Amino acid sequence: MKITKCFCGGVTNDTKILKNGVKMKVQKCAKCGEIYVSGSEMLRYDIIKGKSSIARKIRKSGDSLIVTMPKQIVDKFGVHNGDFVAFEPNEKEIKIKIVHAE
Repeated sequence: MKITKCFCGGVTNDTKILKNGVKMKVQKCAKCGEIYVSGSEMLRYDIIKGKSSIARKIRKSGDSLIVTMPKQIVDKFGVHNGDFVAFEPNEKEIKIKIVHAE
C-alpha cells in the first residue's frame, strides 16, 4: 500500500534509498523526512540479505529457470522426488501447488 500523507501532515514522494547495499523503493515525506517502506519491499530486502529462510533465488539451468524447495516446506507438505508443481498465475502473483505423483 502506498502512503501519500505522512503522520506530520506532509506529502510523501516516491524515491529510492540504499540500505546496507540494497536499493529500495520507498516513500519519503517532503516535510519531515520520514521514510515509509512497503511490506513487499521489506520482504524483498530480507530475501536479498538472506534473512528469509523460506525464500529461494531463481537459477538458470540450460534454457530453463529452476527454484529449489526449502526443507521445511518439503517436510510440512510431504513433497517427494517425482511430484509435480502446478502454477496458477494471476495479475500480480503466481501460486504454486504441489501435485503428488502417487
